[in-house]
Amino acid sequence: MTAPDTDDKAGCYTEHGVSGYGVAAKLSREEAMNEAFLKAMAEKMMLLIAEKCMELGARCIGHVKSHLNTPAGTLKADTIGTGHGAFSTGSLTHAVKDVYLAVNSIIQGIPEDAVKAATLEGIHEVAQNLGLSVVKEKEHTYFDVFDFVDSKQDFIKQLEEQLEDGGVPDGEK
Repeated sequence: MTAPDTDDKAGCYTEHGVSGYGVAAKLSREEAMNEAFLKAMAEKMMLLIAEKCMELGARCIGHVKSHLNTPAGTLKADTIGTGHGAFSTGSLTHAVKDVYLAVNSIIQGIPEDAVKAATLEGIHEVAQNLGLSVVKEKEHTYFDVFDFVDSKQDFIKQLEEQLEDGGVPDGEK
């Protein structure tokens, strides 16, 4: 993997070179996925994204975190670097075929386009290896928009609207 832009530009957040990227996606698989499968998938994604960022020259992983939302429940997974492993929480009441995923990567030492490339490659690589299709994806604003203060149904509706019309849902701008 090569960095899309390896010049010395500072990151998007501070003079310390911290860059971030967020994406929302809908993942599907013909065979239903249970809680253990989805937690393992999310943890693999978080670690692979962190690994790819380090390969591109990142100095530090601030965090790579995700929320997976389904009608059966919500799961979260995160890592602060490959040496720290990944951790997931949450539960599902039953297996599901579709998952709404929001991923946020905050990285020091590489520009935003490199964080974007690593994040998208990590998501797609793990999804493909596990037989999932990335049905839709859309960049999103900082993760606070997806912090689950709304009900599960409201959150799913917001993600569906964002993926349908390509923007942040009304009232979230």
